[in-house]
Formats: sequence, C-alpha cells, structure tokens
Amino acid sequence: MVSLKYNYNSMKIHFYFTCFLIFCFQQASFAQNSTITVKDYKTREALVGATIIHGEGGYITDIDGKFTILNPTFPFEIVVSYIGYEDQKINFKTLVDIPLEILLVPSQTALDLVTVTSTKYEQNITRSMVSVDILKPDLLRSVNATSSDEILNKVPGVQILDGQANIRGGSGYSYGAGSRVMLLIDDIPALQVDAGFPNWNDIPIENLSQIEVLKGAASSLYGSSALNGIINFRSSYATSNPETRLSLATNIFQSPKDVEKKWWGDTLRHETNASFVHKQKFGKLDFIGSAFYNKLNGFNQSTNEERGRANVNLRYRLRDNLVFGLNVLYNQSASNSFFIWKNAASGALQPLAGTVSDRTAKRFYIDPSIRYTDSHNNKHKLLWRTTSVNNENNTNQSNSSINHYGEYQIQNTSDGLGLTYTAGVVGIWNTTDSQILGDTTFKASSYATYLQLDKTFGDRLTVAGGLRYEYNAQSSPISLIDPTGKKSDDQIIARLSANYKLFEYTFLRGSWGQGYRFPTLTERFVTTSFGDFNIFSNPALRPEYGWTSEIGVKQGFKLASFQGFLDFSGFISEYEDMIEFTFGSDDRGLGFKPQNIGNTRISGFEVGVMGQLKLFAVPINVFGGYTFINPIYKNFDSSEEIRNSVSENQNVLKYRAKHQMKMDVEAKIWKFKWGVSIQRVSHTINVDKAFESVPPINFDFFGIAAYRDLNNKGYYLLDSRLGIELGKFTFTCLANNILNQEYSLRPALVEAPRSFGFRIDYKIN
Repeated sequence: MVSLKYNYNSMKIHFYFTCFLIFCFQQASFAQNSTITVKDYKTREALVGATIIHGEGGYITDIDGKFTILNPTFPFEIVVSYIGYEDQKINFKTLVDIPLEILLVPSQTALDLVTVTSTKYEQNITRSMVSVDILKPDLLRSVNATSSDEILNKVPGVQILDGQANIRGGSGYSYGAGSRVMLLIDDIPALQVDAGFPNWNDIPIENLSQIEVLKGAASSLYGSSALNGIINFRSSYATSNPETRLSLATNIFQSPKDVEKKWWGDTLRHETNASFVHKQKFGKLDFIGSAFYNKLNGFNQSTNEERGRANVNLRYRLRDNLVFGLNVLYNQSASNSFFIWKNAASGALQPLAGTVSDRTAKRFYIDPSIRYTDSHNNKHKLLWRTTSVNNENNTNQSNSSINHYGEYQIQNTSDGLGLTYTAGVVGIWNTTDSQILGDTTFKASSYATYLQLDKTFGDRLTVAGGLRYEYNAQSSPISLIDPTGKKSDDQIIARLSANYKLFEYTFLRGSWGQGYRFPTLTERFVTTSFGDFNIFSNPALRPEYGWTSEIGVKQGFKLASFQGFLDFSGFISEYEDMIEFTFGSDDRGLGFKPQNIGNTRISGFEVGVMGQLKLFAVPINVFGGYTFINPIYKNFDSSEEIRNSVSENQNVLKYRAKHQMKMDVEAKIWKFKWGVSIQRVSHTINVDKAFESVPPINFDFFGIAAYRDLNNKGYYLLDSRLGIELGKFTFTCLANNILNQEYSLRPALVEAPRSFGFRIDYKIN
C-alpha cells in the first residue's frame, strides 16, 4: 500500500511538473514569437506595409497585415502608423497585454490623402513634389457620373474638350487623337495607342478607390503622352467583410434656354444607368466583380448611345511575399453622333447633313500581374496588359487593333540611407488595321527604361531625380512614309523635384520635368471624310518636346473646426513643334490636318483648397480652386501662317480659356447630404479661323462667328444634389446646369441644357 501511494503521489508530481514545463514552454514560445495583425478599425481590412516603431528599430506589416515581436523586454512600447490613419502608441507592461489585433482609425483630415502616381510608391499628398489632386468615389456616386470624364471637370485646371483631357491649357481641340495627358488604369497606360485617345467608358467607375490627377510633365516615369499630366484611376480592393453595391439612376434633359432650338417635341430625352459591384475574400483569393449599363437618348439629335461593361479583378496571395493578379474588362457600345450643327439658330442641336456617324465598339482588356518581395526587401513588379479594340463605323472609319504592354519594375527603400530607387523597363507593341489609315496594316512599337531616385534628408527635405530613355517606331507601306517604310525616334527625358517641410503644416515644392510625345499613327496617316469635311494625313509630322516647371506651397491648417489645406502654385510649360489639328482648306476641300504649329508657352498660377469644416456641428466638405493661364505662340509675330489661322488678332493659343473657377461643397445633416457645385469658365478667345470664315469664300457659312459673338462672356454652371440615407438605401435627387446656360466648348456643338436626375444606391456589407 505504501508503495502504491508513493507511486501515485510521484505520478501526480510528475504530471504537474510536466504541465508546468509545457505552460512555461508555451509562454516562452509566445514571448519569443508574438504575431499581431494591424487592421482598419471599421472594415477590419488588413493594412499592408504599416510601420511599427520600437526604440530605434521597428517592423513592417506583411501582405496579410501581420508583424512579429521577437523576445520583448517589458515594458515594451510601440508606435503604429499608416498613411491615412491616426498614429497609435501602445505600451505593453506584461505578456498578456500583447493583443492579436491592433485597429487603426482612419484620419479625418484631407492632409492624410495618399498618392502613388507621382513616385510609383505611396506617399502622403503633402510630400508630393508636383501638383496632385485626388477624388474619392463618394463624389462619383453623389453626382451620378455615368462616365469618368464627367467627374474630372470638377478638378481645378482640368477641362474635357470633346473627349480629350486638357490640364492647365496644355491641349486644344485635336479631333480625337494625340492626347498629351496619359490615362492610367491601375498604373498601366490605357490610351488607345493608334490614336492616343482616352476611352473614358473603359474606366470601371463603379469600382474605384480614388482618382489621382497629376499636373505637369511626367514623361520620365510614364513616357510619351504624359507631356501635360496624368490621370490615374485606381481600383479598390476586396474587403474582409463581403460588400455589394447596386445603383439605378435616370436623368431627364429639359428644354434649352432658347426653345426654338428644341427639336424633340413632346418626347423625352433622357439617360438611364445601372451598376453593380461585389467584393469578397475567399481565403487567399480576393474577388471583385462589377458591371455597368448606360443608355442615352441625347438632347442633340442623332446623339444616342447604349453601352455595357463587365469587369473582374482577382488577386491571389500564394505567400506573404508573392501575389498574383488578374484583371479582365469587356466593354461594348453602339452609338451615333454628329460633327457639326445644322445651323447656329434653331438647328444648333441638329446635325448638318452628311456629318452623322454610326458606330459600334468592342473592347477587351486582360491584365495579368505578379508582385514579389525578396529577402532584401526589393519589390519586384511584373505588369502586362493586352487590349483588343474593334470599332465599326458607317463612314468608312472602321478600325481594329491589338496592343500589348509589358513592364518590369524593381523598387527598394533603404530607411538607413533615406533612399528609394525605382527602376524599370517597358515594351509596347501595337498592330492596327484601319480604313482611315489607308485601309492597310500598321505596326508600332516602343521600348523604354527608366530610373528614379528619391532621397530624404532628415525629416524635412526630399529630393527626387529621374531619367528615361525611350525609343519609338512605326512601320507602314513604303509609299506612306519614306523608302525604308519605317519612322523612328528616340529621346532621353529627365526630371528634378524637391519637397521641403518648412513648418509643421507648411510644405514647399519645386519641380522641373521634360516632356516628349511621338505622333500617333492616326495623326500621321489618317485619311478620311464625313460629308463635305476631310481629315488629311501628314506623314512628315515631327515629335513634340517640352518641359514644365512649377513652384508651390501646400499649407495645411487646423483652425478650430476647419481642417485641410490650401495649395498655391505657379507654373510654366513650353513646347517645341507642338502638334495640333488645324482646320482649313486645300485643293481637296475643307478639313483638319495635324501640323507642327511651332513653339508655345503656357504660364499661369493656381490656387486650390480641400478640407472639412464643421459649422454648427454640421460637417462640410470643400474642394475647388481657381486657375489662370496665359497660353501664347512664341513665334506669333514672326509667323504669318499662325496669325492667319486664329479667329482673333490676339496671341492666344486656340481653344483655351484663360480663367477657370471651380468649387464643390457638400454638407451632411443627420441622414441628409446636400451638395452644391459651381463652375465659372471664361470665353475661349481663339478657334480655327476657317470655322468662322469658311474658305475659299471666307463666309460665316456655319454661323459659328455670329454665335460666338453672342456668347463671348464664358459661362457659369450651377449644379446641386440632395441625398438621404435610409438604412441600406441612399436616395439622391440631382439638378445640373440649374441656370440652363447655353454654352459650347468647341465650335458647332452645344453642351447639355438643364437636367434633373434621381439615383438609388443599395449597399450590403
């Protein structure tokens, strides 16, 4: 019995001792390997790349938002920070204080907006070395933008002229070809390569995280077509909690101010649209699916459209440091439009005979990508985009093309040296078959390599410099170019910029960047006609070059209940051999011809504001600014050809307005949102003289000169919206062009009269 009792007691001692060892081992293991996930407080979305500072060391969260504390010595204090979120300081006194999750609260100030476009890596907008404006998707939904270009007209210094983006007067009217503004979807160029034209309907506006507008030359990072700036549409990511959004909206056009111009009698001219987006995580797979449908019965006669778009975004995290992506987009449309009005009086909203074009378009994007971070913290990125375009047109302007874009990028940040380098190589290959290009096959290619260095000195000064080498080539039948059947050009492009933190909320910046643009296939070889009008080719067209310099200050403020920033900037842009479509005549008749018009200079300044205000406890968002430009021909006095091409005897570039003022204000009261938007744009001084005085008889045949004389004070646009949130539903009433202003952005085409709309949004999450 004694022996059994001894054995039993001995077994109990061994059992408790073993449990104690296991417990100590577990605690020791936990102490040596404590993994914490950093997440968004509201969405519970993991925050990738958050910074955790401990003493003089620290951590960075991985692709799943996790970091691991090794062998902490208590008390243990860390500071967790992430751009766009409030810093969080945490003190762990004992082992049990270490949590599994740290939740960061989004910052409520506009000073914490994040941009990636200007540097190809995320940075606070206050640290940007060039002018950047950021639009959030809430504004797109609030104003019921049916196409991405509609919302861009709210950005100071930006104007969309007949489908082409114009930033600070850098572009005029180019008849659908040769954009100087680079359009990006998720950092990959999305311009139609053969024409250099932005297809705004390709942008999945129902699934955007933000729109970034960079003003000024950016060719060193993004190449040809970034001569005047960049518009980058960034898609959103799937969230930890599934999210579904649906919307349905309609907009009804009212009678024009001059009722004699109304042609539709008692019928209804309207636009209807619907959208859907779903986001969800399935383990390591992120899924986003979206769709959009729009039908337009236009206020301009023979200006109608029906289009649909579907988009799928996939992201798979094979490992913490290896992510595969695949985005697919399909867009199809059927539409018609006219080039010039019937007359300037009662026929201003009706087409001139022979100028209506009917077209169908099918466009397909596929974007595979790989992102990998190696053991030395080098971030490797491999991007690819294949774009297929098929446009059919009843006016012998059909075309089809396939374009391939490939880019390899490597980036590394050395915190010890305060240095970030970004380097890459790019290849673009395009094949186009087009009736307007001589009904034959053209090929174009482009190759580039680039390097940018960003160096910080202390916590105040950041300096950046970049170089890019680019080679462009076009090949076509020998009869259309030169004896080799090939046209090519290469160029080295540079940029320098700096940002200095003068005070806590005061940031000075300065930049100088070269620009370069190789003529598109359409600009060089387009040959077509519509009615009595023609588009003439110019195979001898030369590349255009330029540079932009800017100095600015971004002043952040937190004044009682008003916080945000003011931005002041002065800028100068110069172009050599600027390319513009010029309207005139020759022995073949009336038409447009792309020409190198000479050297130009655009100088000016811009004042912008963005912030949040609380007035009697009512939160109010403010966004807007004023832009002044002075666009001139440097060789105006010495060139009779230029003086004879402009409608007024003033040295002002064609199709530019010198003054623009834009402001959008939105207040939220209980469950109501009320927004007001106002624009003031001055008169366009010069257009092509041949529009107003048609050769060879030099007569105002289309009534354009008389119309412009009556509308020579510019225009005001006043829009308003009122929404209410009821549970998962949001109902919004909209009124656009409330004053029913009649205005024209380019000759012989009148813009929309007053309209009223209604939108319903439904959100599940």
